[in-house]
Amino acid sequence: MKIIEQTATELKIQTRGVFDFWVPSCLLMLFGLKCVAFDYHLVSLSCHRVQGTQGNCQLVRSSLLGSKIQEIQLASLQGAKVVTAGYTSKVVLLTDAGYVRFAGNYTHWGDKDAIVSEINSFVKNADRRLLELKQYDSLFPGIGAIFVTAGIAVISFGKKEIYSFDRTLDTLTVKQQGLLRTKLIQHSLCEIYGVEVARTKDQDNDIWYEVRLLVCGGSRISLPKTMNRYEQQKIAKVIKNYLHQQK
Repeated sequence: MKIIEQTATELKIQTRGVFDFWVPSCLLMLFGLKCVAFDYHLVSLSCHRVQGTQGNCQLVRSSLLGSKIQEIQLASLQGAKVVTAGYTSKVVLLTDAGYVRFAGNYTHWGDKDAIVSEINSFVKNADRRLLELKQYDSLFPGIGAIFVTAGIAVISFGKKEIYSFDRTLDTLTVKQQGLLRTKLIQHSLCEIYGVEVARTKDQDNDIWYEVRLLVCGGSRISLPKTMNRYEQQKIAKVIKNYLHQQK
C-alpha cells in the first residue's frame, strides 16, 4: 500500500500494484505448464515374441513434448514386481541389468498387482506372442492444470484499489479495478470523523493490521489488511493529517 498523490486538496492511496497480481499468477501458470508439458504422463510397454525368448520390448514414456523410448531384449526380461517405499509404490521390470521402472509412483494410480501379473504371465508363457500395457504415470498433469487455473483466477479476480480523497468535491472515491470490471464507490468526506489502525488475528494466529476510516452512524471503511504495522500506521497518520486540515 502506497501514497501515489498528495497535494493540498487531493490524497490518493493505492493498495495494490499490477505486479502484485501478474507476478504470482505468472509463476503459478509457468509451474503448471511445466508440469503439463515436461513431465511424462503416459507409459506403455509393448513386447513382441518371435520364438521362446527371442523378441524385444519397447518401454515408451510420453509427454506433450515427445516420447522417450527404451529397448529391452525379451531374453533379458525376467518379470515384474511391485516395489513399495513409504506411501508410494511402483511397478519395476526385472531384467538382467537390474530394475527398470515401469510406472506407478502413486499408491492409488492403477492396479499395480494386475500389471505385474500380466507381465509375469507373458514372460512365463512362451506361446504368447504379444504384450501391450499402458499406464498413466504421474499426478502432475492434474496438478499442473490446477496451478494454471489458479494463475488465471488470480489475474481475473484480483483487483487494484485506489482511495481518492478530494477536498474540493468533498468525496472519497474507492476505485476497484480488476481485469473483468471496474467498480466505483463514493463516500462523503464530511461523514468521516476518525482513523484507526486495528490489530486482528486470523485462524493461524497471524497478526494483521487494518486501517479503518470511522464513519458517522457507526459504520467503517476498511482498507486492505497487511502484516506491516508501521506501513499501516504511516498511512493512517497521512489520512488523519489530511482530514484534520480539511476541518
